[in-house]
Amino acid sequence: MTLPQNTNSPAWSTGTKRLILITLALIFVLFVLRVKILLPPFILAVILAYLVEPLVNFVTRRIPIPRVLTIVLIYLVIIAALIAIPASAIPPIITQVNALITYIPAFIHQLSHLLAELQEPILLTEDIIIPINQLPLDQAFLSLSGSLLNLVQGFGGQTISIFGSVLGASLSTVGWVVLVLFLSFYMVKDHESLFQAMLVLAPPNYRSDVINLSQQISDLWNAFLRGQLVLCMVVGSIVFVMALIIGLPNALLLALIAGLMEFLPTIGPVLAAIPAVFLGYFQSNGSWLGQLIGSFWFVIVIIILYTVIYQMENYYLVPRIIGHRLQLHPIVVVLGAIAGASIAGIFGIMLAAPLLASGRILFSYIYAKLTDQPPFPNALISSQSDQQAVLPDSNPQNSEV
Repeated sequence: MTLPQNTNSPAWSTGTKRLILITLALIFVLFVLRVKILLPPFILAVILAYLVEPLVNFVTRRIPIPRVLTIVLIYLVIIAALIAIPASAIPPIITQVNALITYIPAFIHQLSHLLAELQEPILLTEDIIIPINQLPLDQAFLSLSGSLLNLVQGFGGQTISIFGSVLGASLSTVGWVVLVLFLSFYMVKDHESLFQAMLVLAPPNYRSDVINLSQQISDLWNAFLRGQLVLCMVVGSIVFVMALIIGLPNALLLALIAGLMEFLPTIGPVLAAIPAVFLGYFQSNGSWLGQLIGSFWFVIVIIILYTVIYQMENYYLVPRIIGHRLQLHPIVVVLGAIAGASIAGIFGIMLAAPLLASGRILFSYIYAKLTDQPPFPNALISSQSDQQAVLPDSNPQNSEV
């Protein structure tokens, strides 16, 4: 049976196209909901691919070896690191988390003694008296201490469980790691062909817009992921060295917290400093500096050191490592992190800022198209300047004889 090469089927109307697009979008959403268990490894694979790609380009530009061989060697190094690092770093972290959880009841007991000392009215002047003894501080403290104890014990138990599963390398953990490495390997190896395949799906008149949008979003994610990784290591190392110098307990745990909080812009540094302040006040006897100057002044020193570290980060490290690509107000970042936590947990918190910045890029494009403005004015200006530089001068007075 010979099939005709040309058909005379009518073209789809605008309404039919919209109906098909809506149907495909609904099918895609239902598919994602059905296989949402694969979203975390897919996200991790994308992040790993973003981190590995520049390293591959760096090596291939300087060493004349095939790209595939370079990718294989880099992933072998990653696998070796995944085996070596947990075996050396996770046991001390588990020990310090256990020590912190064990100390929480004593910490709450010391807080109760501190609260008992405040059960007297504060006299500012003869006419102005703050009746702090009439406030229901005892009930508030009992409620707050119970919530704090449950929160820390729950979070600490989950942390120990996560690190323990990584250290134990259960079969399911190994399977997820293999899946992430497999996906990211092919993302790095075939990223150009994958992008070309997706680009073909776009209408011809919009392919240049897709390229510009993908370039802007890719630059944003590259700057964020690689920059945050560098900031995590730099800030975590500085906090670790600072804690060792002043004798602050649980230095490795505080460094880990400071590094992870780098993924939460604006409020992350503040949250990272809170455990250090409490440990410095209630465990000042474990530090040579705390024994020398007392718990109150030891806390002041810790606050000053954290302030110096994060001011140096904001004014020196961030502009040079990440730049100003995110351009998000702190309120937007905080609300985005809260929304991300309710939707995707820790992944939602860590990726809230770049997702919001990507949404801002897409919204700017849509707004420009709705208002009949050029969606990429900077690209238009650079294109016009390039064309003027390439075109010959048409003025006969300026032409050479």
